[in-house]
Amino acid sequence: MRIASQKSTPNTGEVNARVASLLEAASAEFAEKGYEATTMTAIAARAGASIGSLYQFFPTKEQVAATLIEQYVTELEAAFDRLSEEVPLLKVSVVAGRLTTLFVAFRTTYPAFVVLVDARDVVLPGGTGVRERLRKGIPSVLAALAPRLSVKEALFRAVVVQHLMKAAVTLTHDASVVDHHAAILEFQHVVEHYLEDVMEAARGGRTGAAQRGTAPKERSASGNGAGPKSKGKGTSGVSA
Repeated sequence: MRIASQKSTPNTGEVNARVASLLEAASAEFAEKGYEATTMTAIAARAGASIGSLYQFFPTKEQVAATLIEQYVTELEAAFDRLSEEVPLLKVSVVAGRLTTLFVAFRTTYPAFVVLVDARDVVLPGGTGVRERLRKGIPSVLAALAPRLSVKEALFRAVVVQHLMKAAVTLTHDASVVDHHAAILEFQHVVEHYLEDVMEAARGGRTGAAQRGTAPKERSASGNGAGPKSKGKGTSGVSA
């Protein structure tokens, strides 16, 4: 006796492939057109899928964006985790190089990330707390580099390192710089010196975060107090 044929349903692999295709198309659309100008119809068309198929997995554009943001942040967190594991085997100059170029490489690979996180006229699910989540990965790198560093000091230093990484992105997009490769190598030295300072602080040779309040006054007394009062234009690289 023959069993009646049943309508085949997509297996997990096929579903995952469809979702990946839709997200890849969405990422390209967001990067090229921005969040507001991107439409669900355009995403489906770019993926070569029906609009119904897109709505099946993502009922709204906000959910598409939220899923992409989560993927991006998870990838960056994994990058910090990998670096933290490798740090004990690396020279400080190599660690500085990896940190200097991490955001640069990530922005190149995922150009939609900045577009989505910086969307000001919408509240993107998952957008809240992105910077905080990314910043958590940096202290683990610093702790691996300087095991005796206190948690408070690592968190304080992580903020500075994060902004250095963002500055590297700005540097690579500065049209006035003729040789970006040489500029990044020069900037890497800046990061390296800061990491060496972190290591020295962990050994107790430099003032910790809790005692920094008197530093500006001391520099001012010695005639070098202009630094803290100087003003410069703010720059932003990868918004994280």
